[in-house]
Amino acid sequence: MLELISVSHIFTRPAKEALTALDHVSFSVPAGHLLAVIGSTGSGKSTLLHLLAGLQHPGGGTVLFRGKDLGQAALHPNEIGYVPASDHVLSEVLTVRESVMSALMLRVAGQTKDERVDRASHLLVGVGLENVASHRVSTLSPTQKRRLKLALALVSDPSLVICDEFTDGLDAKSQSEMAALLKFITTDHPARVVIHATQMAANLAAYDTVVILHEGHVCFHGPSRAVTHYFSIQAIEELYPRLAKRPASRWGESWMRHRDSYYAAFKLGSAGESLKAPDEEEDGADSQRITLPANEKPAAPEAPAEPPAPAAPPLPSLQAQAQHLIQRRWTILRRNQREWTSQLILLVLAPVVAALLLLPNDHYLSEVTSGDTSPAVLWPAAYTCAMGWLLQILLALVFGVRNGAREIAGERPLYRRELAGGLRPTAYLLGKLGFILPIVILQTFLLGLTVEILTGGLPGFALPRLLLLCLTGIAFSSLCLAVSAHCRTAERAHSQAWTLAFANLFLCGALLGFPRVLGSVLHPLVTAHYGWSGGIETLKGTPLFEPLTLLVRTWFATPTLAVIVLLIHFGIGVLLTLRGLRKTH
Repeated sequence: MLELISVSHIFTRPAKEALTALDHVSFSVPAGHLLAVIGSTGSGKSTLLHLLAGLQHPGGGTVLFRGKDLGQAALHPNEIGYVPASDHVLSEVLTVRESVMSALMLRVAGQTKDERVDRASHLLVGVGLENVASHRVSTLSPTQKRRLKLALALVSDPSLVICDEFTDGLDAKSQSEMAALLKFITTDHPARVVIHATQMAANLAAYDTVVILHEGHVCFHGPSRAVTHYFSIQAIEELYPRLAKRPASRWGESWMRHRDSYYAAFKLGSAGESLKAPDEEEDGADSQRITLPANEKPAAPEAPAEPPAPAAPPLPSLQAQAQHLIQRRWTILRRNQREWTSQLILLVLAPVVAALLLLPNDHYLSEVTSGDTSPAVLWPAAYTCAMGWLLQILLALVFGVRNGAREIAGERPLYRRELAGGLRPTAYLLGKLGFILPIVILQTFLLGLTVEILTGGLPGFALPRLLLLCLTGIAFSSLCLAVSAHCRTAERAHSQAWTLAFANLFLCGALLGFPRVLGSVLHPLVTAHYGWSGGIETLKGTPLFEPLTLLVRTWFATPTLAVIVLLIHFGIGVLLTLRGLRKTH
């Protein structure tokens, strides 16, 4: 059913030697089979799983599934169930049942709510989580979280299930239970192949066959009872020390020379013949040999007919996936007290602080509005306008960093799991925009409105300034979202987003201003410049505008031009975000 033919994969690293993760890996797995891939850290297990799950493409060789070359046509996402090792792929604030329902809504189309509830209940019973269905994921034990990850992978009833370190790090009893669970889901679907990659060599009897990987080479493939025979060891715990005694390439070459004979011996052994292990050889001698029963030649068995696999259910539409992601993200916000509390504090406190900073000089603006244009009033009023508007633009940048910087990088493992299950990057992007944009619009609009009300407002038209303030927050949030999409960790994304915010503050021309030629080169790249200068331009025709042109030696974009450029910056942020999301795939 699944066949790998000389699959290789090499990671190229800048200024470093290329790293060979897989070196001509070949083996096959029939339907209804549970396979263990055993190997230490760096053996290539995770790379192999990522290739099978479609998260990476092999550098060479062929992968066949039911006769279909996956290099030519990838499997439908719902034919694969991927169970990653990390528990960060789970949303901690959702309940167990909500997590399964969410996976169903993102992966399986055409189901009614009742059908999804029935399917979720069936899965939870199958993996042993029906008693904690209403519990939040954050309250689950490590074993229960692994059961939940398996349930999420099974929502589409896939024919290929791939588990990464599913039993690693558990106590002996839990390891045995998890291995039995994998065996159960294998037999529950006659056309299913289950592959489990692990460092643990315990409970191998639960698996139909075992593949042993060592530094990218296949060193053995067969039933677990033959492992000690082949490597001439007394117990399975001696496997890794034995592998370390000779280079991985030699183990791989040895297996390739004797693989066919050993496969034949496995077939004969099923009738009762014993597999005879050779004596320990001197280090550096040829590999172990296989002793077949005398005067018998293994006959090539007829390949059994594979059971038909049910057709993979269709994926939900782009709109359905995006709509569910928006609803789920708002649910997570409501459940996460720390997050919504900080958002609420920022929403209320930022406008009040901005207004309080402007109030001491507010009387200058009132006197100018009343007709007093004496230098003693006009110049402080001009300075107050310039700095007051810059303060609001700065807070709009803060809103952008707060809302966009960690949004994607902070849940990258979750995104990769759902991506492997058929989530469209565009739907994920729309889900994020549907969550972030309403928050940013509310924050910036409330900021501008509060300042206008408490201070009496700057001269000129307030509506264009409110629009520019909102667009500045929207554009910068999309750029921070793009930073998040290209960073591996939330901390790195947060740091780079703040760097971008400070660069905008210093380069926007509001403090001193660049020479006009240099400014014409830099300012098209600076989001804050168009928010700030477009707002200052709305004062044109008032007594304050001429002093402002003398205070800051830079050019001011018209409100119309500022709106157009801010929309362009928003579009650039969206495109860069989508590029980062697709690059993850």
